[in-house]
Amino acid sequence: MTHLDLTSADVLADNIQYIADRFPHVVTEAKGVDGRVQAKTDWDMLRQEFADRVVDGPAERYQLTWPGKRAALLAANSPTARTLRPKRNESVDFETTQNLFIEGDNLDVLKLLQEPLLGRATMIYIDPPYNTGSDFIYEDDFAENASGYLKRSGQREYAGTRLVATAETGGRFHSAWLSMMYPRLKVARSLLADDGVGFISIDGNEVAQLKLMLTEIFGAGNVFATIVWVSNLKGRQISDGGPAGTHEYILCFARNAGAISQFRGAGSEFQKLMPAVYKGGGYAVKQDAKGAYVTKNELYNTNSKFNERTARTMVFRIHYNPETEEVRVTDLDDSTLFPGFITAMPHPNSRPGLNWHAWRWSRAKILAESEDLEFDNSGGHLRIRTKIRDVDGMTMKDLVIGPSTVTGQADLEELGLGRLFDTPKPLSLIETLVAVATSDNDLVLDFFAGSGSTAHAVMQRNMRDGGQRRFVMVQLDEPCGAGTAAADAGFATIGAIGRERLRRAGAVLAKGGYAGDVGFRSLHLDSSTRADVLRTPDETDQGWLLDLRETVKADRTDDDLLLDVMLDLGLDPALPITRSTAGPYTLYDVAAGALIACFSDVVDREVLAAVAAREPLRAVFRNSAFTTDAARLNASQFLAQQSPSTFLAMV
Repeated sequence: MTHLDLTSADVLADNIQYIADRFPHVVTEAKGVDGRVQAKTDWDMLRQEFADRVVDGPAERYQLTWPGKRAALLAANSPTARTLRPKRNESVDFETTQNLFIEGDNLDVLKLLQEPLLGRATMIYIDPPYNTGSDFIYEDDFAENASGYLKRSGQREYAGTRLVATAETGGRFHSAWLSMMYPRLKVARSLLADDGVGFISIDGNEVAQLKLMLTEIFGAGNVFATIVWVSNLKGRQISDGGPAGTHEYILCFARNAGAISQFRGAGSEFQKLMPAVYKGGGYAVKQDAKGAYVTKNELYNTNSKFNERTARTMVFRIHYNPETEEVRVTDLDDSTLFPGFITAMPHPNSRPGLNWHAWRWSRAKILAESEDLEFDNSGGHLRIRTKIRDVDGMTMKDLVIGPSTVTGQADLEELGLGRLFDTPKPLSLIETLVAVATSDNDLVLDFFAGSGSTAHAVMQRNMRDGGQRRFVMVQLDEPCGAGTAAADAGFATIGAIGRERLRRAGAVLAKGGYAGDVGFRSLHLDSSTRADVLRTPDETDQGWLLDLRETVKADRTDDDLLLDVMLDLGLDPALPITRSTAGPYTLYDVAAGALIACFSDVVDREVLAAVAAREPLRAVFRNSAFTTDAARLNASQFLAQQSPSTFLAMV
């Protein structure tokens, strides 16, 4: 059905479109007087089109900017007063698991995790909205679909009439998408380890803008690779024009690209998963006293730029005794012959005016590690090759063909969750990234968790290689729309689907014999635990002042208080928790003495003595458990005497 807009023609919009048809680069985005983002003409750029000299204008500089960028930076730097509340009934192995599944706005969650997980994420993988015009546009604490954004921004009336004729995938949406992504990536940078690596899945709509944004946040040299993932080899047949789309991108970034190793994985796994990309190596596996090895390259540097002029210390003679396996080195101009030794000269250099290629190893390395060199005299002259001990090792390529969106659907169908997501990321794709970018005890963070593919991949990789990686998943509390397959299946939110996937995946892995961590601690973002004490003078009376003795909201449980305290003290919210009793009191022990808390309404000498006997690093009690300041002071002095190293706090 077509809705008539019942308005006159928008001459200004027509004029801007007229200019855009001829000079598309002079049309940009800017906020109007009403605060809405609108198409605007860059008059300086337009003037330049009609000038035969450089026209005056604002100072030029290379940067990515958009309406709302300063507000996005402010959003990244502003503190949050919210907290995380645990949900034992949604969790698996709540007290012992090291994994987290958090539901709520990811910007606030990332801020809450900044202190406890500062610099600890070895890998970040996110699959954010692709900004196609039909997905969700996040803002600071809510999400809305494209239609809602159009209404709020004045581009569509609430009756549904479009006010400005701009494609939903066009520039009008770039600003909102960039403002959503910028603060989240900026905060996430503080969580990424110095030698950590990040991956972002994206398609062509925002890949250019995203790469510029990552360059600004992480530094130009730290956006170091782009992986092309062929997600649909058949091609999307719904394109308006041009070729049918077959691929997406995975941008790779780091805090310090110089600390990133090659993405090494098992060649046999690569070949099985992506046979079109990884062919059989064909290298013979050999054995020596140190074990298996293969040889691929000779010792000389194949780049002729490294020669006797540019790398003089790397050009010399190598002597080898086949009987004793002794190795010696001498200068190039030293013609000394050693009985029983065969001499290898550097490889001839064909560049004019040069004689030799340099070796890839120094003299000291050759003498110290000669057992990792293979000396072959079978061809009439001595050839030296390096031994590769990682016989199945292979460096991942920047092309992925094999795992597809169909594969991702099949992953969910195997768990009885098929067709709940349109394009879930395939488990094998994410597991490959986990395999090449992480090792034994690393932390993997995904703050656009979606269907939970990343967490599932972490658990599955741990099963394969015996690792103990842990995950932190964050998913917006996005409701499943009425009438969708997810809602019909009984799921209220996207996060609920992710949690159920992890329960089922963990059960499958455990049934297969995996004894590692398949649990997760479920947390939800909520308002502050602290009671609201802000009142106007007219709202205050004597009774209200007496209520100020309780500083915690009435609906908060001991679990809520404990997690809030852990965050406030900078403790990892995934640390193990044990409960015990001291008389009638319940004690919560976090990480074997990192923190002991008691949230009883009354605290006496018995519980203080029980806490002091354990000598925790920190002890926390309710402020209201002590009826007077003198009682608080006495408790502090008692703990100081009995356990001098314990830090005491009240909540």
